[in-house]
Amino acid sequence: MNLEDLEFPPKGAVPAVPESVFSWWGLMGTLLVFLLILLVSLWVIRRLNRANVRNMNVPWARVLDRQILGGQQSLYLVEIAGQLQVLGGSDHHLLKVSEINDPEIAAEILEEIATRPIERVDNLTKSLQKLWPKLFQKKESFSNELERLLDEVKK
Repeated sequence: MNLEDLEFPPKGAVPAVPESVFSWWGLMGTLLVFLLILLVSLWVIRRLNRANVRNMNVPWARVLDRQILGGQQSLYLVEIAGQLQVLGGSDHHLLKVSEINDPEIAAEILEEIATRPIERVDNLTKSLQKLWPKLFQKKESFSNELERLLDEVKK
């Protein structure tokens, strides 16, 4: 085959471009489907988060305090069946660090928690509680629970 035998378009001829098939209805439909998928996925994520972050409403176990050490590591002061425990936690691991058996030390720790200065975040939540009191209703206040624990420790 010779190069001279091949047919080429004449110089100056514009090659044919297929017409663009663009529809505003198609774009709006695609956008609507995308938004619907986004809303459903956000709803599912919120439901899963609520399932994972359930409040412990059992009388024998309560988280009294948490101290963030760095990154994803934290120390938790927990009352379990009337005993104070210190737990160390990370992303996927929880370890019992210590148990506080001395009533004087337990009373001192609980007193420190009760008299801790209120932070700015607490002020913000209190102002939000005034605006929407139904969202922040608690069954029993922390101060009442702390007094109960101090009385238990003194016994």
